[in-house]
Amino acid sequence: MLTLYYFNWTGTSEELKEYIKMTASVFKDMEGISFRGVFIPTSEWNFALLYETKSFDKALEAFKTGMKKYGDKWQSKIPVSKSEVLLTFEELGY
Repeated sequence: MLTLYYFNWTGTSEELKEYIKMTASVFKDMEGISFRGVFIPTSEWNFALLYETKSFDKALEAFKTGMKKYGDKWQSKIPVSKSEVLLTFEELGY
């Protein structure tokens, strides 16, 4: 399953680079989740993170791990965000 995490950023470009490094390190340390990169979407959102995982529970675990590890540095510059989950037909049981 692929997950797009859209977010708006209110910090500096240096702080964004730090946030991306923190995010990548959390995903790197977790089994069953793969960080694919940061993208600039053609929508109202500033950025989108793309990652692949085996389950939504694993994605939620990664988010909670990041919050525990980095505290306010993890989400303090993101006033609003949303996640979209992209599932294959096989993952849906077709």
